[in-house]
Amino acid sequence: MQPVAAVSLVFTLVVGAILWIQVLRMSFAASSGLGVLAILCPPIPLVLLLADHRRRRTLLPLLLLVAGLSSIVALNS
Repeated sequence: MQPVAAVSLVFTLVVGAILWIQVLRMSFAASSGLGVLAILCPPIPLVLLLADHRRRRTLLPLLLLVAGLSSIVALNS
């Protein structure tokens, strides 16, 4: 693995963990059912939370950062 891919992988994992914690926090604040769903299958609550404009401002930059960094890892591996 090239150094750029290795560094990108570490940043992707860290930002992905931050994104997942944000989704968990916002899901449990919305409802307990959505919070449990966020633990079991995070993409579904993420899509539901992105529909709200106020929450989208917080989640969308993190989501785009994870997608961009993971594409760098995929291209350089």
